[in-house]
Amino acid sequence: MQSTPNKISKIPRPGTLSPRVSQGSKSPPDSGSLQENKSPQTLVEALTSAPIHDEIPLVAGLTEGLEDCNWEQLQGKYADAMEKHGRVEENLRVETAKLLEVFMAWSQTTVSQDENRALKRFKTQMQHVQNSEVNVENKKKHYTEVVKAFQNALALLNDQIKV
Repeated sequence: MQSTPNKISKIPRPGTLSPRVSQGSKSPPDSGSLQENKSPQTLVEALTSAPIHDEIPLVAGLTEGLEDCNWEQLQGKYADAMEKHGRVEENLRVETAKLLEVFMAWSQTTVSQDENRALKRFKTQMQHVQNSEVNVENKKKHYTEVVKAFQNALALLNDQIKV
């Protein structure tokens, strides 16, 4: 819940006056402004009898029954609400940590699979290169043998022509 600087707190603090009360206020008693000579109980009643903003249902639920509370009860309610929100926040933190663990496992799995695929591709490429080198070497040997055969054939023909 965001607070705005123009909003006035509806919870009176012991020994202080509401920010809406100005010293020397001359407004009529039923005009809604608070006067300095009212008792703290009357201040609480006046502050809590103000209309609750229907546009903020959370505020309406939180402010229900505040007129019957004294300062210690308000502090207790505040502490309980903060504890409840702390538990909710801790549950969210734990859930986020679990989801982060799942995400890390997922991302590590994809990295591992990518590494495995890359290794397989590398091995396949190496095998292809080695096979190509063997094929080139075999062709080289074959062509060398063919050239020798032609040389031998020419040498035989040259010998036959001389005879």
